[in-house]
Amino acid sequence: MARIGPMNINVGNNKYQFVVYDLNGPAYNVPGVYIFSKGRPNAQGGNTHQILYIGETETLKDRVTPNHEKWDDALRQGMNYVSIYVPYSAETRQGIEKELIQHFKPPLNDLIV
Repeated sequence: MARIGPMNINVGNNKYQFVVYDLNGPAYNVPGVYIFSKGRPNAQGGNTHQILYIGETETLKDRVTPNHEKWDDALRQGMNYVSIYVPYSAETRQGIEKELIQHFKPPLNDLIV
């Protein structure tokens, strides 16, 4: 995947800096939280992202692929970027995933209560 730039997400007191990539090429062999999004250029020269799906995994290269169960749905909704954040602890990743899903309510996620 080609690196596009950062995507800063603030939820309450928590701040996360995701790295935005295009859809071409392999993902990295590391754990992480990932976001499928539809990005549009904004006036500041960056992108505004509509978050379509949020997930977490032990190995990004195994999940962030066209074989992902939500990939085709995300493409139909205009996905053009995948963003990743790399916390190594499973507990941390799961907590961030839950927090972001509850905050953004992405259309392709089941709501986590």
